Amino acid sequence: MFRKLLSATLVAGLLVLTSVAPLVGQTYTTAELQKIAKTKARVAKLSNSPNTKVIVQLEGGEEVKGLLSAVGASSFSVEQADARGTLEIPYFQVKEIVKKPSTGQKIGAIGVFAVAGAGVLFGAAYLLSKCGPCME
Repeated sequence: MFRKLLSATLVAGLLVLTSVAPLVGQTYTTAELQKIAKTKARVAKLSNSPNTKVIVQLEGGEEVKGLLSAVGASSFSVEQADARGTLEIPYFQVKEIVKKPSTGQKIGAIGVFAVAGAGVLFGAAYLLSKCGPCME
């Protein structure tokens, strides 16, 4: 009888110890809390438009590209572009998150740089044509 009571007590004690969640939590500094709040605000702003393509720089140096799919209280999800599945990213791991530029934006940027470069060349040619000693 004593053995059964001892076994039952031991099993109950082990169950209690394994079912209790660890109480050790991570505390953040004020700067980290501000960074997390900024990241949450940026993700919330990006999630307003559907099918938003994002590039996420993580603290470890890793880069994640894909569609912003779900936004939660402590993390958000990105459907990775190369069909590796959905990745849940906690806000505290994010170093930077930006919207991926569209093809039109890329073409526009190339066009602006091309026009600026041509303007610099024509301006230099004009100034050199007005310089008397430079032409001799």
